[in-house]
Amino acid sequence: MRTFKLLGRVAVAGFLALGIVGAAVAQGSAYPTKPIRMVVPYPAGGATDVAARMLAPRLQEELGQPVVVDNRPGAGGNIAMASVLQGGADGYTLAMTLTGMLSINPVIYKKAGFAASDFVPVAQVSLAPLLLVVPENSPYKNVQELLAAGKKAGKGGLPYGSAGAGGLSHLASETINAHADSNFVHVPYKGGAPLVQALMANEVTWGLLGTGDARSFVQSGKLRAIGVLRNGRSELWPDIPTLTEQGVAGGVDFDVWFGVVAPAKTPAPVVKLLNEKIAKIVAEPAFRKRLNELGGVAPSTGNTPEAFAEVLKRELAVLPKAAQAAGLQLD
Repeated sequence: MRTFKLLGRVAVAGFLALGIVGAAVAQGSAYPTKPIRMVVPYPAGGATDVAARMLAPRLQEELGQPVVVDNRPGAGGNIAMASVLQGGADGYTLAMTLTGMLSINPVIYKKAGFAASDFVPVAQVSLAPLLLVVPENSPYKNVQELLAAGKKAGKGGLPYGSAGAGGLSHLASETINAHADSNFVHVPYKGGAPLVQALMANEVTWGLLGTGDARSFVQSGKLRAIGVLRNGRSELWPDIPTLTEQGVAGGVDFDVWFGVVAPAKTPAPVVKLLNEKIAKIVAEPAFRKRLNELGGVAPSTGNTPEAFAEVLKRELAVLPKAAQAAGLQLD
């Protein structure tokens, strides 16, 4: 009798356990069941914010739950990224981030509040190359001529501009300088627009600009693009040779990207679902057309978490070293 009762308790416990597991599975398969927050580390109106606000309404349609864009600027993006980790690894708090946030910030800020390993890549949303740009009246017709002039400049070098100390345009420029052994002096500006004005005023010899900042000025002839920083030619700029084609290697052959990441312990099925939905959206003709208008290209194939992880891996092999070599420390 006692044995029967014991077996009965075991059976009941087993059914209860199965019920709990079943409920958990059902809950996982039902994701999402509440609104999703997409954190943006910059103010409204910037390129990262635009990417998020393009994606959010379509993702909301696909998932059947509100997707709310939450702008949290400050501390170079650190406040936003730390807040995503505090939101929990359940798929309801995501970040729309960009090249350099995970690879540069943890190196140049003593208390960034996060590391690259704290996040898992979900999907890329937009790709755009950095352009090496010179003033319209510059004597340099290609990158080799420019770098040769830098080598001859001697002590003090020639000035080059960036969109800000510690940013991608700065560190990629320093990587180019190190590879070519050129002498250029860094002049930081507060964003791409001020750098454009400085180039047109001949305050600096060259600079790296994103497509969105440079396109109208290059197309109108006010600036001249002599190189593109990516592995192969861009569909946005098919006539501009890459730096690799011009004999400049050093790892500066990756696109500027915008993409969605989640806390590292987010369940794999949730990451998979989000990836499938986002990859579908960014491959749609209407989405791609709008991105092109804004100076970006949507990754139409191979947009998987694994492929995104490889992008981050290559970035992490280059940019942290460049930041350390430049001696950058922002707090």
